Amino acid sequence: MRYLVLGLMAGSAAGFAVLVVPMGGAHTNELAIHEWGTFTCLQDETGTAIGGINTDDEPVPNFVYNLARGLLIPATEATVMPTAFFQGAPACHPDVTMRLETPVIYFHLPKSRTEPLSLDVNVEFHGGWLTQFYPAANAVAPGVESWPRFGHLRSDTIARLDWPELTVGTAANGPDTTEHVWTSPRAVEAASVTTTNNESEKFLFYRGVAHLDAPLRVVRDSTRDRLLLYGQLDPTLSGKQPLVIHDLWLTEIRPDGSSAYRRLKPVTLAEDGKRLLSVTPATFDAADFSQENAVLFRAEMRRALVDEGLFDDEADALLNTWELSYFKSAGLRLFFLVPRVWTDHYLPLHVSVPSEVQRVMMGRIELVTPTQRKLLAEIAAGPAPNMPGFQHALPEARVLVFAGRAPLASLGVPIPRVYQAYLDLGRFRNALILDEEARLSTVPLRDFIEKNGLQAYAISAQ
Repeated sequence: MRYLVLGLMAGSAAGFAVLVVPMGGAHTNELAIHEWGTFTCLQDETGTAIGGINTDDEPVPNFVYNLARGLLIPATEATVMPTAFFQGAPACHPDVTMRLETPVIYFHLPKSRTEPLSLDVNVEFHGGWLTQFYPAANAVAPGVESWPRFGHLRSDTIARLDWPELTVGTAANGPDTTEHVWTSPRAVEAASVTTTNNESEKFLFYRGVAHLDAPLRVVRDSTRDRLLLYGQLDPTLSGKQPLVIHDLWLTEIRPDGSSAYRRLKPVTLAEDGKRLLSVTPATFDAADFSQENAVLFRAEMRRALVDEGLFDDEADALLNTWELSYFKSAGLRLFFLVPRVWTDHYLPLHVSVPSEVQRVMMGRIELVTPTQRKLLAEIAAGPAPNMPGFQHALPEARVLVFAGRAPLASLGVPIPRVYQAYLDLGRFRNALILDEEARLSTVPLRDFIEKNGLQAYAISAQ
């Protein structure tokens, strides 16, 4: 559904307020604002969110602003080196149960306008921190100081970014970069935006982490090999318009790149977390997998994104940006288009001028699989390996591994079997092994965590 956003001067924290109403049949010739992004969670077999998932799937260029150094953990294999090899190996923040991945905001001026437009933009994250952004913004993040002091992240935390006095419709270009995560969203026909300090780009960019639950909870029924979907809503959302998820897909990607997927029936979210919304098989048949399915799945997802309100090139930009984590990284995951009401509740966007706004957010729930449980059991059985050989690898090889441009094996030293099992856990390996240690508390797991510098953040006192 299309919405009209009316900017109203008021005494809000950002200096203005915004009224969002359905467009209906109104005729407008206003600024069009389109936004896309991803909410990502990791859930165990009971549908419980696992904390510490603040890994950074796609590192951004160096010119991007960071709220605090060290909060986002790069997901390259270099980050799971033992402390002796990678000084200050990062750890997971236990309160982070959701990642807000790369929302970008595009501006489309009406064709009748020939002059640039001045406006203010503000975004809040209820239950989260907005950790990276570009261009420069005024940032507020309760609980975040500076490395290494991070406080608790709570569901009632409210972070904010303010971009005041933006000029939309300039001829300026953004900073030079070849990073895929930046050039993909740039490939959109949108108006350039420039700040008062003369930073420009085709979009506003930001990222975040949160202590929130996804609107869906996925429970594995192992006895009948099926997944049970339940809703989980904040009570303040239950009285609003029906929260219908029209587009849902379950997909599994194997290490060899083959994949399978199925579309699920639409569901209507309810505050009653015990109400079963949908049931689907937990696995796919061997015949369901193929190398071509990734292309077919991408095309189906693209159609849904466009139907929801994105322009064709915007849908392509989203899918190109997240091609690796969506369609190539091994794992079992549930995708769904997040209801607009849910997004506006947790991530309110404010604009100081009348605007037609489309916000299309993808939900992504990574599901713990039996294969990952086997790998965790292998690590828990020990012994935890010592890996001093990595210190003697060629410096040029280490640089490539640290940058995520070469696999760990390229260092030319043997990888112990238990450590390879750890790498095979995938991009959420650190969160998974810390969660397993909390459940089992075995000596080999504790040794593995200590020897490889994988301890969770020690949250600073408030």
